[in-house]
Amino acid sequence: MKDGRRTFEAIIFDLDGTLIDSAPGLHAAIGAMLAERGLPEPDLETVIGHIGRGAPTLVERSLRWAGADPADHPDAYARFRDLYGADPLSGTTVYPGAREVLATLHDAGLKLGLCTNKGEAPTRDLLATLPLGPFDAVAGGDSLPERKPDPAPLLHVAEMLGTAPQDVLYVGDSETDWETARAAEIAYAHVEGGYQRRPIADFSPYLTLERIGDLPAAIKDS
Repeated sequence: MKDGRRTFEAIIFDLDGTLIDSAPGLHAAIGAMLAERGLPEPDLETVIGHIGRGAPTLVERSLRWAGADPADHPDAYARFRDLYGADPLSGTTVYPGAREVLATLHDAGLKLGLCTNKGEAPTRDLLATLPLGPFDAVAGGDSLPERKPDPAPLLHVAEMLGTAPQDVLYVGDSETDWETARAAEIAYAHVEGGYQRRPIADFSPYLTLERIGDLPAAIKDS
């Protein structure tokens, strides 16, 4: 799709905070894991501030917030994964306009990819159950040894799509997404209102969107 400055052949999306709001379910699972250990439970905003670098980092940050040393809780991540995996749809909603955006871009002939730090198995379960897509390529946080903000997962999705990085737009909502796109030398569209809670240093996205539903028009009209 040509926007007057760039021609994109593929659009790759982040998942949590960009296409879906999964924070309530993550919050519930983190709270339950901490409560089982006699530790204080964070509020939703605190958990949102811990999201972005994958579930292991979410657990580690939450333990430290609760005053615990992660080294003293080696089973915490596995327990969180069990709690969240038992009901990953609890509290999870698709952002308004997300399904319509994917359908519009798909109908326009663009290749669609997904690059998330959520595990690949729960990601595919969510995509099938919600439903959300279609995606031509999907990479989760455990699909490669590296996780975002390392550029490898994003470049891997671009490769699976058969698209050169300069022909890809990556859509996300956080500092992690911005850092990933910048490291991969891929154009970045930032959706406001997701899980980013702090100013981002040296921030210069290709596009800034008030909501995910603005993406097709922004690509066309910018």
